[in-house]
Amino acid sequence: MIVNLFHVTVPADRAQAFESSWSQRAGLVDAMPGFLGMDVLRDGNQPGHYIVLTRWATRADFDAWANSPQFIAGHRRSASGETGAAPMALEFYEVVPSTPTHPSATP
Repeated sequence: MIVNLFHVTVPADRAQAFESSWSQRAGLVDAMPGFLGMDVLRDGNQPGHYIVLTRWATRADFDAWANSPQFIAGHRRSASGETGAAPMALEFYEVVPSTPTHPSATP
């Protein structure tokens, strides 16, 4: 599994519109092969800084999404400047298994 972090800055007067846009998003990514989930993180120390975190089965799945007509359609509103979001950085991380495996507790 990989995690994609998309850093975004938003002017203070557009933060509410930016946050609301996520609950009104097109949702096209949800049906993409390999898509495992998404979270939008608001920075508690730096107002206007957000991270959009997506989880994918593979990097190839993310790349297929990023090059799809659904991606263009899903990002039409943000590309128009409607939310005031300014992209900062795009990062990828491979998830390292970290859940301990414990033998089942049987009575």
